Amino acid sequence: MSVKYNWQHPNWPKFTYKSDGLHKVIAQYRHISSHLQGQVAQLNQHNKSEAYIYLMVEEAINTSEIEGENLNREEVRSSVARYLDLDLSQPKGLFHKENGIAALLVDVRNKFLHDLSKAMICDWHKLLFAGQERQYAKRNVKVGEYRTGPVDIVSGHGDYQEVIFEGPPAATVEAEMPAFIAWYNATSPLNIKNDGDYMPGPVRSAIAHMWFTSIHPFGDGNGRIARAISEHALFQDFDIPPLFSISTAINENRDDYYQMLAESSRLNPSVDLTNWVKWFAETTRQAQVDSKNKIDFILKKSIFWDHHKETELNKRQHKIVSKFFEFGENGLIKNGINSERYQNMTGCSSATATRDLRDMVGKGVLETSTSGGRSMRYYLKLIESQPVFAVLPKSNDKKMLEISLSKLADDIKRNIDFFKGPNAKLNKLVNKYKEFSDGDDLHLKRLDQLLSQLDNGGDRQNE
Repeated sequence: MSVKYNWQHPNWPKFTYKSDGLHKVIAQYRHISSHLQGQVAQLNQHNKSEAYIYLMVEEAINTSEIEGENLNREEVRSSVARYLDLDLSQPKGLFHKENGIAALLVDVRNKFLHDLSKAMICDWHKLLFAGQERQYAKRNVKVGEYRTGPVDIVSGHGDYQEVIFEGPPAATVEAEMPAFIAWYNATSPLNIKNDGDYMPGPVRSAIAHMWFTSIHPFGDGNGRIARAISEHALFQDFDIPPLFSISTAINENRDDYYQMLAESSRLNPSVDLTNWVKWFAETTRQAQVDSKNKIDFILKKSIFWDHHKETELNKRQHKIVSKFFEFGENGLIKNGINSERYQNMTGCSSATATRDLRDMVGKGVLETSTSGGRSMRYYLKLIESQPVFAVLPKSNDKKMLEISLSKLADDIKRNIDFFKGPNAKLNKLVNKYKEFSDGDDLHLKRLDQLLSQLDNGGDRQNE
């Protein structure tokens, strides 16, 4: 039989990859991860909640946009906040898609310390399409159940549609999925027994994504569930769900994403995922850089409002300043507003707009462009022009290094107190601590003191 798709390959699903060139990206990924954890530790509860909502909204918007669905950002935000118990208001209307993706992403984060199971995956599918069951039943898609018929991925529209991928026969899905789930749980950092068996999060996440999408177990929604599983895999490397969104980074490189998926699944059907794994690992690294910038933006917002807590603004002015932050750094903050835009957004007269804008300039809330007259634009005057946090080499950021090492030491102590002996997660923490200590005797002595609490002197094989 000729091999048209990867699941027809004689070695399916024994995926392989070459690690050449991966080490640097994985090292950068881990380094930024530690800094992000340190940043989150410095956030107060309000900003931490704001950061989680912001990043999850970005994830929801982007994972849906990859599938060609445009969601209402405000309703996604409201849904996420409600599921996090941060907003008790009820939606004003039916927003099934927004509510569904928000429920899915919150549940993925709530269950990142759980093993994967058929029940969990099917529950995620139910959450994603809650309220849309009748609509999907007309397309013979059973919400929350594996497909019982064939599934095709098509390209084009109308008479010009072309089948570009076929999932394996429905009769094999019930056998394919248990094998996938068993591999996923066996490679989880929560379950591995030996440190040598550890698979870096981005690699495991990449393989899980390709494997799941190749099986295509559902009649619809496979891409969104696959990216949810990918995040679940990444989260399991952490003690708390980290703040980054891989779908945002994927969506920014959507054409490359589909090309890389197609390369291994149908263009050159293979179980060698080297190119895919390298691309995916770099994308997860970039996702963390993007998240660092978003957290920085949230802190800028907090600093701005703290600076202006005594500044008197009327309702129109307060609304406009809130909109600057709501639209993000690539919105009004980058482009500014003019008097006409101010009038449209607040419903006031031209004279009132001019008076309000000049008042905010005088109070240091806004600043003007160099051009005057009718082309005059107004920009939010942020308090700090430099990032609040920067991902810098250890030697250039002593304060952040101390925070990262302190958190790692706390994690090591909690691990020792809980397990009372050597384990794979402890080895990972110890290795990460050594990497960041960079040979400093004081930090290494502190590590020795922590490890001395292990029964029988501890496992020193990694020292």
